Amino acid sequence: MRTRTFVVAGAALLAAACSGRGCGWGGPKAPEGGLPTTTRGDGRTYRVLDKGTWKGYYDAQGRLSVVEYDSNGDGRPDYVAHYDESKQIRLIEVDEDGDAWVDRWEHYGPTGVLEKVGRWRKARGKEDEWTFRGPDGRAVRIEYDDDGDGRPDRAETLREGLVTGVETDTDRDGRMDRWQTWDHGHVTSEVLDTDGDGRPDRRLVFGPGGRLVRVERVTP
Repeated sequence: MRTRTFVVAGAALLAAACSGRGCGWGGPKAPEGGLPTTTRGDGRTYRVLDKGTWKGYYDAQGRLSVVEYDSNGDGRPDYVAHYDESKQIRLIEVDEDGDAWVDRWEHYGPTGVLEKVGRWRKARGKEDEWTFRGPDGRAVRIEYDDDGDGRPDRAETLREGLVTGVETDTDRDGRMDRWQTWDHGHVTSEVLDTDGDGRPDRRLVFGPGGRLVRVERVTP
């Protein structure tokens, strides 16, 4: 709900930025008349439109790149929206507890649809868990970065809140090589890529109680 409020309010900031002759054809541009420049934490220099709790940052071409919102008035932004060159929000960073560290990363696709939500579990301010949700809002996939290299090396697929599969990159080469099928909390089968070619070549089948029943060769 707070993110939706941020997006709606962001539209109000864009309207203010685009008042008069501030916007040209094709989307928001920096208002005419000259804006002060500043360097953000990303090391890039922007022209900034300061509306108090709201700040809009424009790149060298005059395109809106970042919008910051200070929702609690403590002088630090707790919502930061990043736009692409087509004026579409691609990422919203949220500081949920006001400690100046990002707690939630909302990633949006090129059509503006929320694709996944990132959170951190180990290193504060660095996302290492990503949740993908289905049309009903429930999680359908959760990816985990367990070694902190920025890439998922474990993933769970879910249906109606229950884990139905687990994928693992056991050798940390960026490709999953172990796939488990789950049924109501129990592993029923597992396929493995034992030769590192990116394709499964062994299947383990389990019986009741997790007992290994047989090993099968998987052919392409």
